[in-house]
Amino acid sequence: MLSLVYPAHCGGCGCRLDDLSGRGRAGGDGAERFICKHCRALILDAPEHQCPVCSHPMAGLFQCPNCEGRRWHLTTIVAACRFEGLLQELIHRFKYGRDQSLLPLLSELMIPALEDPRLVKKIFDAVVPVPLHPLREREREFNQSDLLARSLAKQLGLPLLRLLKRNISTAPQAGFDRAGRLENLRGAFSLRGRVPVDATILLIDDVATTGATLDACASLLMEGGATDVSALTLARG
Repeated sequence: MLSLVYPAHCGGCGCRLDDLSGRGRAGGDGAERFICKHCRALILDAPEHQCPVCSHPMAGLFQCPNCEGRRWHLTTIVAACRFEGLLQELIHRFKYGRDQSLLPLLSELMIPALEDPRLVKKIFDAVVPVPLHPLREREREFNQSDLLARSLAKQLGLPLLRLLKRNISTAPQAGFDRAGRLENLRGAFSLRGRVPVDATILLIDDVATTGATLDACASLLMEGGATDVSALTLARG
């Protein structure tokens, strides 16, 4: 009855998802409820050849340039899709345009990545979102990573633990190289709660680039008592 009054529309192009437009519903994953076939084809999955640790594209490369000379606290970073094209537009609409109607679509796009061989055999104890600084969260009115983490935690039947807080409103990471990103994050985070002893944690963020933010968070969680921290992001930049 509700669908008759409020028919579902594609989160990408806005067409009705009842085949009247000729585009029809997407197939193959849970995102089909929120996006048409045409738009789903524009969202690119993570590349086949990627670094097993940070998911940096590795086609034609023998050594990951992002991991070279680094000691990770994270076990791995798994990204569901590529941060380009339509997905980049959707994430910007979600974060900066405050279009929370996109949350079901974006969280569903992350679900297949849980079947990645790097994650599928892990038994997670909790889901932890990457925090925003309170001033930025107040300005945006929500934390996109927290919303994604909440949705995933509900689907996985896991507790959502907000164990981290952001102490410094850092400059956007996009303006720095790898060394600059690490320096920009110095002292940016701290623990706000007790980490379950020997926990295996799934850390959630919307986009990973170098992984510096995720690794800074993982470092604190490991210091707090976790034994394994893996990250899952919607996209890899």
